[in-house]
Amino acid sequence: MGTTRTRASPEAFDPLPCAEVRAILRPALAPCPEFEGACRGCMRWAPERGHIPRGCCGALGCPEDVRVVMVVAEPGDPHPAESYPPDAAPDDLLARCTAYAFECFATGRDHYHANARAFLDLCFPGMPIAKQLRHAWITESCLCSAPQECGRVPAPVARRCAERYLVPQLGLFRGATVVAFGAKAQARLHATGLGFVPAGALAPPGCNRQGTRRSWAAAAKEVWAQGP
Repeated sequence: MGTTRTRASPEAFDPLPCAEVRAILRPALAPCPEFEGACRGCMRWAPERGHIPRGCCGALGCPEDVRVVMVVAEPGDPHPAESYPPDAAPDDLLARCTAYAFECFATGRDHYHANARAFLDLCFPGMPIAKQLRHAWITESCLCSAPQECGRVPAPVARRCAERYLVPQLGLFRGATVVAFGAKAQARLHATGLGFVPAGALAPPGCNRQGTRRSWAAAAKEVWAQGP
């Protein structure tokens, strides 16, 4: 779907999010204590196979620069060649997974990434991806892949992940419009009591439903309404 984007130059900018975001996400890659708590036996920590908390991208300036927070359900299964060193420090893992996510969004790696980029283009037309991601933060309502791709994440897992990571992230971007893509992200955000703009899913099969693209355009208008 869509045209594959040109690979961005790695010298153009640093794909790491701002320090405030890094401080929130770093414990998830220690690894997260919930692998011995709510997530024990159902969620996966296997860096060599790509299974780490991942999928986040953006916030390349400071929190005040972010105008839209894009919240999706959870990362899909890792790509076949996606892997991370099992003995890497949390900061190294964070650098690697955010750089990988950036490349996926910049090149439209799959339907999800191409659709996310299409939404960024609606919000920030004519901007290069690096500038778009200065004004956007893309995050997961659950940072780990579901036990089965597109399947159910146990409610206690989603709740603890939101408490530890999602709610603190959103607290950094109080001036931004929060857009929740798809029913799972919307349900998890609704459970936090925080406000958001609903929109259709960015990934298949939800992205193929009638009216989904209109919902993206409507959400982008909410971003514009907040002003620069």
